[in-house]
Amino acid sequence: MPELQPPKWAIRFLRWYCREDYLDEIEGDLFEFFYRRSETSRRSANLFFIWNVIRSFRFTNLKKTQLSNNWTMNLFKNYTKIYLRRFRKETVHYLVNILGLGMGFSILFFILMYVYDEQNFDRYHEKKDRIYRVVTEVQEDDGMHNYLSTPGPLAEALKNEFPSVEETAHLTYMGSQVLVKGDKRIAERDWAIATSSLFKILDFDIVDGNPLKTFNGTAAMVITEDLAMRLFDKTDVVGEVIDDTNFGPTEVLAVIKEMPKNSTYQFSNIYIANYAQWSEGWQRFVNSWDGRLAMTWVLLKEGATPDEITDFQENFLAKYLTDDHEIKGLQLQNIQGIHLESNDIERGGMSPQQAIPNSDQEFVSMIMIMGLLVIFIAALNYINLSSVQALKRTLEASMRKINGANNKHLLIQLFFETLLTVMIAYAISLLLVVVLFPFFKEIANKDFSVGLLFTLDFVAYHIGSILIIWLVSAMLPALYYSKLKRSLLVLKNAFSGKGDLLRKGLVGVQYALSIFLIIGSIVIYRQLNYVQTKDLGFENKNLIVLDINSGSARRNFREIINGIQQHADVVNASTSSRVPGEWKNLPTAKLATNLTDNAIEASHYGIDHRWIDTYQMELSEGRNFSGNDQSDSLDIIINSETAAMLNFDDPIGKSIWVMNEDDSVQMEIIGLIEDFHFESLYLPIGPVLLTSWNNHIRSIDYFTIRYKSNVQETIAHIEEVNATFDPETPAEINFLDEQWKRYYQAEESRASIILIASIVSIIISAFGLFGLINFTVERKTKEIGIRKVMGANIQNITTLILKDYLILLIISLLIAAPVSWWLFSDWLSDFAYRINLSADLFVIAFVLVLIISFTTVLSRIYKIAKSNPVQSIRYE
Repeated sequence: MPELQPPKWAIRFLRWYCREDYLDEIEGDLFEFFYRRSETSRRSANLFFIWNVIRSFRFTNLKKTQLSNNWTMNLFKNYTKIYLRRFRKETVHYLVNILGLGMGFSILFFILMYVYDEQNFDRYHEKKDRIYRVVTEVQEDDGMHNYLSTPGPLAEALKNEFPSVEETAHLTYMGSQVLVKGDKRIAERDWAIATSSLFKILDFDIVDGNPLKTFNGTAAMVITEDLAMRLFDKTDVVGEVIDDTNFGPTEVLAVIKEMPKNSTYQFSNIYIANYAQWSEGWQRFVNSWDGRLAMTWVLLKEGATPDEITDFQENFLAKYLTDDHEIKGLQLQNIQGIHLESNDIERGGMSPQQAIPNSDQEFVSMIMIMGLLVIFIAALNYINLSSVQALKRTLEASMRKINGANNKHLLIQLFFETLLTVMIAYAISLLLVVVLFPFFKEIANKDFSVGLLFTLDFVAYHIGSILIIWLVSAMLPALYYSKLKRSLLVLKNAFSGKGDLLRKGLVGVQYALSIFLIIGSIVIYRQLNYVQTKDLGFENKNLIVLDINSGSARRNFREIINGIQQHADVVNASTSSRVPGEWKNLPTAKLATNLTDNAIEASHYGIDHRWIDTYQMELSEGRNFSGNDQSDSLDIIINSETAAMLNFDDPIGKSIWVMNEDDSVQMEIIGLIEDFHFESLYLPIGPVLLTSWNNHIRSIDYFTIRYKSNVQETIAHIEEVNATFDPETPAEINFLDEQWKRYYQAEESRASIILIASIVSIIISAFGLFGLINFTVERKTKEIGIRKVMGANIQNITTLILKDYLILLIISLLIAAPVSWWLFSDWLSDFAYRINLSADLFVIAFVLVLIISFTTVLSRIYKIAKSNPVQSIRYE
């Protein structure tokens, strides 16, 4: 029988770390305990032996290694003791340094997470480098436009004509839908219709089923786990049938996880179309090159480039399109550029709705620069205060030199202490990030976790920021130390006046950057406030919009309006084809005085006679629709911009031709409405055409209800009336003012980020100024005492110390003002309607920095100024 022994690796580990003079005693005790416990349980004895070996791993039991006895370890131990003693002695100085640097780090990390999320939209796809969506270049009356919508047959044609194309798919969208399972009815807008090849191009996390499986019928479905739970109360639903969809009863082919948060498109369900089973009329529509049915996706083969398609598109388009076709060119946009490089691309046609609005690469770069500016201000602040601290330790450094230390020893100590400070600030910044992350996520309108900061993608940022700030901040004091001589021992303040110009210059840079950030915050705040409070030409408050999602609601729109108006809190109700601030597509019509003239294109609204009053718009001339469907059908109302473009000084009673793709109708102008904004204030007001609801361009699609108060009761009443006349369709309700906010949601997040960065930069600058004033006061302690004896008062002494910094602040303003004016004038130029930059912006920034900065140091000056002058004269 083999000898009873504890685990050998545990014995080897004990003998590896344990001091030789302790090993026999500790090992003997552990073996004794092992043998006793093994009498009852061998397994228990092994576990307890391992546990006791681990418990014995203590500092006092460790072997004395060569490194631990080395003078270097003792040296760093001594440096740490010196650092802690100085920390206790000059707590305020170190706290100012650490907190300023910690806040700078935290702002940098917050902005890095924001920028990382912005730049990584749609990059989770494995084949992202080869995935493109097609953008069509469409010739219109006002120039060339870029649209996402493409002809239905384009996907198949690209695959057939270009060998560099591996796969294509198209994706289309047809408005709202209602899904029914048993007694559950769900209105769902985050959906699309696609060819099955889409699942060969884009990555979907498939939980169960196969989206490429063949099926019978016009369409099958792929749904998310969330939608499966809402419809079936379970996720194991492959093969189940949804009772009613846009395609009738529909089989579930596969279940997928929810789309990633950084996906531009968020689909809850995707219909896989079997176009061969569609009706003949639908097939003609799908296969027509004349319309723009869908968004087309392209997967290129390995090594292929978009140029292999775009360089030969002329022959391709000539083969499939006529010379007078509106599509004049094709572009391929890589999926990685969708979020930041799509501001000049319009949705158009029947392409799916984006769940997340596009951002802008220019702004992301601006935010990144802002983060670097804040950490730069923090680093300047730290460098300044570190150089001051080095000067104050001239006596200590000189004594070390007399006792045999050389420049190398002084520099090692300096770099070691600087690293300790930077690491403490770094640790505090991580704590700030974790604590403040929920607040940041809310203002940035983001949906990622704080764990993003601790992923491998951020390791380089952590290490890089620490190393750069550590090395740079230690350099300036190192230059002072390298010039120290032993003879300076008796001259405590030998270097007191040296480097003042550099230190003040660094303070000036901090001031200039802080002023720049403050001006930016004020400009953005004022512009956003302006666009959100500007007179839109109508009142968008207290307006509820109810979507019309069925033929039943359209047929019974009068009864629905009358029913809604019966509630006491409803002021008015109307119907229309579109609403100002439209979140779908805005139809247009062409207008001309005769059929041979060049037509202008106007945004079209089909309305009833209550619509203008519901929106509280004003007619400057003429009259509203009468409410008589027959007489109203040939009447129109235009806005002032339309009248100007048609060269009508007195448009009332004039007849013009109103044209769409199908026909042309001559109609009479009965009213002139004041210009109103129907899109964001990024765009100027364009021409508008109002026709009666029974027009030849677009049928009604919305109810708009103006209410007084009791919004919940009003909504409940609207839902009840809707259910009475349209029981099959759940009510889809929006508040119009909230829909308008979406235009400026991104700017609001940007403004908040800039504001916070500005506040932090001011606080950091104030910390730095406090430290420098503290140093200046200490340097001038004796001078202050003498001046007090000679009759100087508190005001004289305060002026003496602060005047140089006031001059610095004025110089900083003169530098920051023109730069701010130039940069923010360029930003404002993106808005068609914008504020004017005025001188008060710079006055406010100047006064704000002045008050915040000087308030932090007045208490220190006041304390010295009030002190006994005898004590000041005895200083040194």
